[in-house]
Amino acid sequence: MTLLIPYNLRCEHMFTARGLNTSVPRFSWALEAEGKDRWQTAYRVELRNEDGIIWDSGKVPSNQTQLIPYGGPRLSSDAVLTWIVTCWDENNTPSAPSKPAMIFTGLAAADWEAEWIARYFVLPAGREAPADNIYDNLWQARPADYVRRDFATSQAPIRATLYITALGLYEAYMNGQRVGEDVMAPGWTDYHTRVEYQVHDVTDLVRAGNNVLGAILGEGWYSGRVGHNQRRAGNHYGGRPALLCQLHLHYGDGTSQIVCTDEHWQTRQGPICYSDFLMGEMYDARLEIANWNTPDCELSGWQRVEVFVPDPGAPQLDAARVQPAREVARLPASFSHHARSGAAIFDLGQNIAGYVELRVSGRSGDRFTIRHAETLDADRELYTANLRHAVAIDIFVASGNGTETFKPRFTFHGFRYVELTLPDGISPDQVSMTGITVQTDTSVTGVIETGHPLVNQLLSNIFWSQRGNFLSVPTDCPQRDERYGWTADAQVFWKTAGYFMDVSAFLTKWMLDIVDGQSRDGAFPDVAPTKPLNPYRLTPQPGAPGWGDAPVIMAWEHWLRYADRGLLERYWPALEAWAEHIGRANPDFIRRNAVYNNYGDWLSVGPVTDRTLVATAYWYRVADLLSRIADVLGRATDAARHRQTADSIRAAFTSAFVTADHQLTSDTQTAYLLALDFGLLARDQRNHAATRLVELIKAADGHLQTGFLGVRHLLPVLTAIGRDDLAVAMLLKETYPSWGFSIAHGATTIWERWDGWTPQKGFQSTNMNSFNHYAYGSVGEWIWSRLAGIDWDPNSPGYMGAVLRPLFHQAIGSCRAMYTAHPGRFVSQWDFEGSNVKWIVEIPPNCRVQLELPSGWQFAGGRHLTTLASGHHRFLLSPTGALAHS
Repeated sequence: MTLLIPYNLRCEHMFTARGLNTSVPRFSWALEAEGKDRWQTAYRVELRNEDGIIWDSGKVPSNQTQLIPYGGPRLSSDAVLTWIVTCWDENNTPSAPSKPAMIFTGLAAADWEAEWIARYFVLPAGREAPADNIYDNLWQARPADYVRRDFATSQAPIRATLYITALGLYEAYMNGQRVGEDVMAPGWTDYHTRVEYQVHDVTDLVRAGNNVLGAILGEGWYSGRVGHNQRRAGNHYGGRPALLCQLHLHYGDGTSQIVCTDEHWQTRQGPICYSDFLMGEMYDARLEIANWNTPDCELSGWQRVEVFVPDPGAPQLDAARVQPAREVARLPASFSHHARSGAAIFDLGQNIAGYVELRVSGRSGDRFTIRHAETLDADRELYTANLRHAVAIDIFVASGNGTETFKPRFTFHGFRYVELTLPDGISPDQVSMTGITVQTDTSVTGVIETGHPLVNQLLSNIFWSQRGNFLSVPTDCPQRDERYGWTADAQVFWKTAGYFMDVSAFLTKWMLDIVDGQSRDGAFPDVAPTKPLNPYRLTPQPGAPGWGDAPVIMAWEHWLRYADRGLLERYWPALEAWAEHIGRANPDFIRRNAVYNNYGDWLSVGPVTDRTLVATAYWYRVADLLSRIADVLGRATDAARHRQTADSIRAAFTSAFVTADHQLTSDTQTAYLLALDFGLLARDQRNHAATRLVELIKAADGHLQTGFLGVRHLLPVLTAIGRDDLAVAMLLKETYPSWGFSIAHGATTIWERWDGWTPQKGFQSTNMNSFNHYAYGSVGEWIWSRLAGIDWDPNSPGYMGAVLRPLFHQAIGSCRAMYTAHPGRFVSQWDFEGSNVKWIVEIPPNCRVQLELPSGWQFAGGRHLTTLASGHHRFLLSPTGALAHS
């Protein structure tokens, strides 16, 4: 019998915790082992610093592997720790100690000595007067600021740790070397409330003698353009980027030194003439500053920085709660054809969010202009009308010093196609272009493939839409002048998102952004961070039904997937305040008031669903989930109160929206889907509603007619009412409107609109037509949880238990799915062999699952259900019963 193997060690959901925001961090690990029915019966966690063990949990009898709280003495700041875990199995045999994982404890508020620094303030765009120079531009976008600080050490440090953040974006350097691989750091928060700092081990970059710590600062979300309000396009938080950092040096003789941002830093402008999320970046290599980040720099032209306190006050400093954004994929760009202008058009073959890397050899002053677009128009020209006010143009001016490489630092675009305008005498085959995808580097947790090419392309489109929009916050789109963290888009997609990537830390951070935007009277916002959506409001724009409700829904799903009780406890007061906000405005339990920008079933096709019905259904969902959350937290009185509210909403819903013949007053697919999936109907009403839903789908020739809110529930409800056949048929449909329609017309990501482009009408409205919007990709949860059959078990959250219930369907042919949950790896793989099915199941140690076969399939003895413990299992199934199990 092999030993248990603990792996994927996490502290506060992070493989490497780079800074702690709690004095009681929590430890988690996954398990793997050969054999069946393997269990952890005890664990031991050991935490060490450079001097030895500082906490030893001892052998703790427990099968728990998730979020084990620290129980030792108070952790010191500015420490680097390692931890390991040992596990005992069902035979009381210990595992080998795990590979160690690292923790950087970070800094406490009292440890910060650094001051905010910036280039002295110049209105309106950071240019000197007169402004007739290379830094001039139509958008008054600022040039990047270069800052540096010389410092000396008498000896090489044995440990050097850099704590750094910015208002805006930064890229850090030590002695000419780039620090880390982060991009778009420190990420987006409400900078008036808090900013997150990053932690880097720079021990190998600091040397005895003279050193230079430097950074480049860009505008980013802080002072650059974000959002779609052209009357207030930028400067949402401030007028100039700023830097804050602190370098802690520890020496072998026991002494230490701190180098921090203060009045001794110097600044100047350089080759980044401007850089803006929506406008793009211009880089003039002729302006490069030789050795600017080394001790050998010529300092003429450099000036002292200004030390200042940001308005309206210095933000709270928190350690980063989420993985940094990084470059996660590279795609070669292939020359496609020439535009009418003569410019070269390249194709990545995939719609992405990021930028291109250009390698060229040009003359001094040669100008290379890079335009971006998601698709081409009928004349095979770049289609950019849907970008609205986003210019999305990068410009590189060559220095003439041989082969040069350019990629933007502080902008990103949503695109598949690139138009490159070349200087005279340079042809497309003389340049090299690569598309680079950037996203918050959430680890990939799910791999899935079916026997149907359309489904596989749909899964790819969902994955790439998530990849293109999970950048610091879950944005709606990466290409046009918007890029907000819309809450309803995220909540309908959240279960899908958790299959493809580990979003535990991502939501930990974004939930705080949402709560930072909650109004004093309890209203959650439509977007988070909130500031750019409506910069003229003194308070954030309150959330609509389905939007403001998102934190409740996502908190519950976070619990089911990750069993993070701490998140529920932390945000319980905020969730309660939202429920009270709705309740105060609607004493008759019909949600007519406090609905704000009531979007309804946004961008639906076909009959419009009554928005009050949708709003009331979502209110019931909120009350129902709050009752369940209260049960988890042991708040029996609160659970009963929310259950009573839910019962009152259900009664009011029935009275207002259900007719005497059991039809809904709003006779639409979405109305029936919400009523059925949320549990708003009595048994006899459910049967009638299910029948009517099927009738509506058939009346639409088997097509969907749902928008953002309804689409998530479509296939799960059809399966729940026993219409797997209809669910699969809708999944595979290729005529409009359907998922397959966009794929048939070349989509490589999920479209915002079902009719983003049609042969009859061409492109939809330029005012709102993104081709990279993940909301309709919420169908992914049905593919994972029902087609592949890997689903969470509400009675055993955090995937300590699971439900495996695949749908074997000849039209799909096969399905291979592997999902790495926090406790370990689950596999569900089925293939047809004639009329029989071979099903392979893998369950991680310490877990027990319930197996549920679809209608028409049986285990031996005619059973439809069975339970399994961990291990590798093979079934050969026929409609009449299991033929084999090993």
